Amino acid sequence: MANTIDLRSIAVDLNSCPTVQVQPPVQIETTDYSELLRKITGINATSFTCSIICIAVDLIFTLITLGIGASNQSSCPIEPRIPLYLIVFGSVNLIIICFSTIACIVHNLKKDENMFGFYYVHCTAIMIIIFQIFNFIWLVIGSVWVFRVFIDVQYNQPYQPTYCQGNVYQFTIVQVILQYVFPFVFCCCKNVPFRF
Repeated sequence: MANTIDLRSIAVDLNSCPTVQVQPPVQIETTDYSELLRKITGINATSFTCSIICIAVDLIFTLITLGIGASNQSSCPIEPRIPLYLIVFGSVNLIIICFSTIACIVHNLKKDENMFGFYYVHCTAIMIIIFQIFNFIWLVIGSVWVFRVFIDVQYNQPYQPTYCQGNVYQFTIVQVILQYVFPFVFCCCKNVPFRF
C-alpha cells in the first residue's frame, strides 16, 4: 500500500532559507610585459623618426669604433687589448643595431600583431637585452684596461713599451666615458616629447 502525498498541501517557507551573496569579480592588475620588454630595448619608441635618428647616430659611432679598433690592432703596446676591446664592442653593437632596426620596422608596421611578428619582436628584444648585458660587462673590462694605464701611457715614442697611438687611446677614453654617460642622459630625457 503506497501512500500518496498531495504536493499542493506542502508549504515551504522561503524566508528562513539561507541566501547566497554574489561578490563582485576581483580585479587583478596585470602588467603588460611585452610592452615593458619593447620599452627596455627601445623598440617601442613613440616616434619612428626619432628611432631612425638614434639608430643612425649609433651606427655611425659604432662604425667609427670598429674602424679605429680594426685599423690599429698593433698600435698600443702598453695595453694591446684596447683595440680588441674596440673591435668586440663595435661588432656586438652592430649586431644590436641590426636587430633593433628590423624589430622597430616590424613593430611600426604593426606586423607584430600576428603571431610570427609578435614572437620575432619579443625574441629580438630578449637577444638585444642579452647582447646589452654582454656589452656592459665588456665595457667594465675595457674600462679596467684603459684606465689602468692612464698615468703611464705616452704618445711620442712608438718603440717604448708605454706607447699607445694618441688617437686610439684618446678615442677609447671618450668612448668609454660616453658609454657610461649616455644611459643616464637618455633616462633623464625619456619624458621629453620629440616632434618631427
